[in-house]
Amino acid sequence: MEVPQSPLISEMSQDRLYRLFPPGLRSCLRAHHILRKWLVSKIVAPRIGSQARQARMELLLKAVEVCRDRSDFDHSQHPSAERRCIRTFVEFILTSAILSPESRVYSRAWNNVANARRTGSESLVAMLARPGYRPSSGLPDLITDMGWTLERMLEIFSLPDVLASSMDGNSLVNFHKRR
Repeated sequence: MEVPQSPLISEMSQDRLYRLFPPGLRSCLRAHHILRKWLVSKIVAPRIGSQARQARMELLLKAVEVCRDRSDFDHSQHPSAERRCIRTFVEFILTSAILSPESRVYSRAWNNVANARRTGSESLVAMLARPGYRPSSGLPDLITDMGWTLERMLEIFSLPDVLASSMDGNSLVNFHKRR
């Protein structure tokens, strides 16, 4: 709400932009929003003890490690934080919930989780530097990075439908957008 809108989409409302997405992507965005809110609510739940909150935070970090392990296409021996892999939809939701301002308010619990992992709590990469999960030996499946897909869709929507021709004043179809 506080971030200024891009000049490319300033004439459109957020709702109108959302309606431009295909139904499948709208469902993905809705699912992302619902699941992220649910995960954040589990971390910031009132009246749970410090141990329970830390256990939930540790579980989320292990889930990120599992996602990164399953999307490791070159079977590298690097820790999960340093691996080059395609971010899955589930990892996208998990990291979004972990890095949310609501979750980061509980800095003492995050510091305790980092201390248990013998790392620092200043970044997610630092917390994933020492894995709490032992990877399996199974081969990963092919996966689509939903973050990349959403970024490309926004890029496509920001392109004009037609281009003005400089020579005769006619409009030309923007084939880059059509492709």
